[in-house]
Amino acid sequence: MTGRAPIALGLALGVGALMAAWLPASPVLAAAEQGQQKQHQNSLPYLVRIEPVGDARLDQILQEASMLMALRDEAAVGAFALIARAEQDGDRLDRVLRSFGYYDAVIQIRIDALTLDHPGLVPMLLETAPGGPIQVSITIDTGPIYRLGQVTLAGRLPTTTRIEPGLTIGEPAQAAPIIAAGEALLLALREDGFPFARVPAPEAIVDHHARTMVVVYQVEPGPRAPLGEIDIIGLQRLREGFVRRRLGLRPGERYSPTRLEAARRALTASEAVASARLTPAAAPDAQGRVPLRLEVAERAPRVLRLAAAYSSDEGGSLALTWIHRNLFGGAERLSLGAELSQISAGQLGDINDSATAALRLPDVWRRDLDLELRLGAVSERLDAYDRDAVTVSALLEKRRSARLLLGAGIGFERASVQQDGPSEDFQLLSLPLSARWDGRDDRLDPRRGLRLEAQLSPTAVLQGGDQAFVRARLLATAYLDLSGPNVSDPVTRGQVASSSNAPGPPLLGRRVLAARLALGRILGADASAVPPDWRFYAGGGGSVRGYAFQSVGPRTASGSPAGGDALFEGSLELRQRLGARWGLAGFADVGAVSADGFQGLDDLAIGVGLGLRYHTLVGPVRVDLATPLTQTEDTAPVQLYIGIGQAF
Repeated sequence: MTGRAPIALGLALGVGALMAAWLPASPVLAAAEQGQQKQHQNSLPYLVRIEPVGDARLDQILQEASMLMALRDEAAVGAFALIARAEQDGDRLDRVLRSFGYYDAVIQIRIDALTLDHPGLVPMLLETAPGGPIQVSITIDTGPIYRLGQVTLAGRLPTTTRIEPGLTIGEPAQAAPIIAAGEALLLALREDGFPFARVPAPEAIVDHHARTMVVVYQVEPGPRAPLGEIDIIGLQRLREGFVRRRLGLRPGERYSPTRLEAARRALTASEAVASARLTPAAAPDAQGRVPLRLEVAERAPRVLRLAAAYSSDEGGSLALTWIHRNLFGGAERLSLGAELSQISAGQLGDINDSATAALRLPDVWRRDLDLELRLGAVSERLDAYDRDAVTVSALLEKRRSARLLLGAGIGFERASVQQDGPSEDFQLLSLPLSARWDGRDDRLDPRRGLRLEAQLSPTAVLQGGDQAFVRARLLATAYLDLSGPNVSDPVTRGQVASSSNAPGPPLLGRRVLAARLALGRILGADASAVPPDWRFYAGGGGSVRGYAFQSVGPRTASGSPAGGDALFEGSLELRQRLGARWGLAGFADVGAVSADGFQGLDDLAIGVGLGLRYHTLVGPVRVDLATPLTQTEDTAPVQLYIGIGQAF
């Protein structure tokens, strides 16, 4: 027997598994429950058990769809209302089962072992005295699953658009992929330049004899229309020309939702923009084009940032930065910063200080090409060397994609450096090149993804020597989510929530394995011919924890860190969240510095430790304790590090 099942509306409005759990109760049933509660004052507490059907995902959704389950603790009811609630559950669970392709399911609900139509059920409930809970059991025989028999596209199909539903004949006739196929059809039409296309909820014809379903999509492409004019509202300090350049959209080009979203994201990537909403008109204009409306909200132009950190080897550090995000109306970024470090680590005169001024000009000659001008001054007193320097640089950065950034520039440094002897004056000219690929899901607290960064700096020593050298450094960090199932899925989210007493919603990244690898090499000159501040050093909170800052590697005649021309560093860290805010971390760091290229791993420094994390909106507050496994005479047994943000 073949019949038309009322699936089209159900597929769109909530026959789907995830929507059923939130359908409101019938007002008539609610009124009946209130009336019965007045007649029968003794509410009946009850327990519910839904027998598993053998599909973990379906079992969880059936649990979420059940009003008996949802209201068992919050809304105890009388006899008649309990029966009405159970009858309503039968309909709700049947809709869920149909959305999974089970059209012959048999649902049996029993209250204290009696079926809902049993003549003795009502008297038994009315005579039940308040006390122990009543047992409600739900058993389900899903029956055979129905499968797709045919998928048809109807309507005026454009010949230029390649659209396929993406459904396979013979696969289960489930609501989720059928709905997704309709959405994919609609997206394909709009990507091909049909902005007013419609694909209504499909018509589904169920053949109960063959246990198959025929799905018909009615395609309504509407007229093809290019982009029209863009109406921009909400601008305050930002210039309209900057906004239009960042969007990169021009009237007359092909309409594409993906293109519009990419343009919106390009605009919101600017620090001067808090949010942007790009909306196409519902109808074409007089020229047959699609007008766009852009609503922009700007960020506050000025911001003051304060950062602090502490480590037992370097002492405390304090950094203050003032930023103007929109200096001239084109999202120009001016930052003025000052930092004090080695506070309390040594004498007052040993405190390091630095000041920087940087101006970043976006889209200087073309879109996604930024110019950054930087001026800095530093005075530092370190175990490795003392240095007073002034630096100036100009850097061009080209964003090739949302993840890839390329850079090239020129830098000049004038410095006075002392290491094991009288101070030497240096002047250096460098041509830094860089490439960065960032695939992390979160920059403040990454849980998944990969980040790669390569730096190459050909440098000429203009004063203090006649050598030229090339400094190269490669950094890679990777993050792997070990939390288990994807708890962003609503089904898994419900399972985790029901089995966890932790406050707050379950999150991705409850357990993360993080790894870091850094390699460095100086070519073209011996390490002794390279200015001390350009050599490689290892040790400290951002390097090999457990060892003092710059302490890993060769030593001078006086025993101070000498630095080297080759660097190897590696870190492995396991991060475990505890509840909504707290977390723990266990880590191991390794590192080596050589003065004559890579000489093997004989002098490898190894540090291990444990850390505590408190997660905030601006990133985790980090406290790490680390100890060196290969101690030297002047190495402390334990080092303490406190800061904001993950170690890497």
